[in-house]
Amino acid sequence: MSRRARAVSAGAVACLALLLSGCGGAEDPDVEDVAEQFYRAIGAGDGATACAVLASRTRDEVEQAAGSSCQVAILDEDLPQPGGSERVSTFGTAAQVRYADETTFLTRFQSGWRVVAAGCAPVPGDRYDCTVAGG
Repeated sequence: MSRRARAVSAGAVACLALLLSGCGGAEDPDVEDVAEQFYRAIGAGDGATACAVLASRTRDEVEQAAGSSCQVAILDEDLPQPGGSERVSTFGTAAQVRYADETTFLTRFQSGWRVVAAGCAPVPGDRYDCTVAGG
């Protein structure tokens, strides 16, 4: 994804990060399950399954940035394969799964939890630089 695309997306991710930073609501096991499903699919080279758990805006951003289908583009993003999650936080319809080396952000839609940003690393100022993110 281009630097410009990540910078635009960082604003939305920063809002989620601020929302979640001090507020850990009740844990929802589906949050972690969806994040793990996403990374398992990436590790298995299954772009279709990885894209199926992305939020539609994130999927659109991946396709637009790469100029190809999400199924192909998502596998070219060089996403890390995180170990087990260290912390899952939810607040209303927003959630984050923290791993040792990255953070994944999710939002709950009517169809369930979807990944809105992945491969995110913190940068100064309560922001994140994400490999994959929607606007």
